[in-house]
Amino acid sequence: MDLSNMPSDTVIPPLRFAIVEPYLYRGSYPRPLNFPFLESLKLKTVISLTPEPPAENVAAWAESQGIRHIHIRPEKTAKKSAPIRPDQAKDVLEIILDQKNAPVYVHCLNGSEITSTAICALRKLQFWTHPTIYSEMLRFSDMHSSTEHFVETFASGDSEVVITIPEERVHWLWQGLADEEGLLPISAASREIAPTIVKLQYEDEHLEKKRRAREEGARYLAESSQRSREHSSAAAANQTKPTT
Repeated sequence: MDLSNMPSDTVIPPLRFAIVEPYLYRGSYPRPLNFPFLESLKLKTVISLTPEPPAENVAAWAESQGIRHIHIRPEKTAKKSAPIRPDQAKDVLEIILDQKNAPVYVHCLNGSEITSTAICALRKLQFWTHPTIYSEMLRFSDMHSSTEHFVETFASGDSEVVITIPEERVHWLWQGLADEEGLLPISAASREIAPTIVKLQYEDEHLEKKRRAREEGARYLAESSQRSREHSSAAAANQTKPTT
């Protein structure tokens, strides 16, 4: 691309730049020609999901702007697995969910598969349906079976990953779902009621105690309901037995 004839005040966003949520942005590796555009976003944090730490000119630019620059080297758990480990995606989420870090720019080399996989983890935490998560990903990257497996298993079931919700979380995370305190309803918060929901805990001790109490209550109700169904089934079976 010939940039020589462009006006001096032209700003150019990084490749595959997009707004994920208010004050959360994604895209590709920032080049010097992207710096003016990124400066207009008043960033506080840049997360680089790249094989190597960003070049000196990128690091110097971030420092000059007072931007906290975090480098996470993405790794696979197996040869055909997703391009970032679940625990690394967890680290990304806990950074972007903290309001103190916003505005945040997340990028990999080309703004495609690695960044998209991290955003998939966020969308699962937001209770997006899997088809909706995949539809968003296809705007930026190809889909692979490894991505589907990542979404299905991330912070669920037997996974050891548990996402910590920061005390000062971003307002957009669970709009319309959480109550005034920021707690999710039982149907969303309890893994016993909804086993596909991600495992989470609250940094705020008061909210964490309430979450645990709700989860225990949900577990008790589920067990009571199961016992009631078993009792009803047994009673119905006894009634249908022939008398001698």
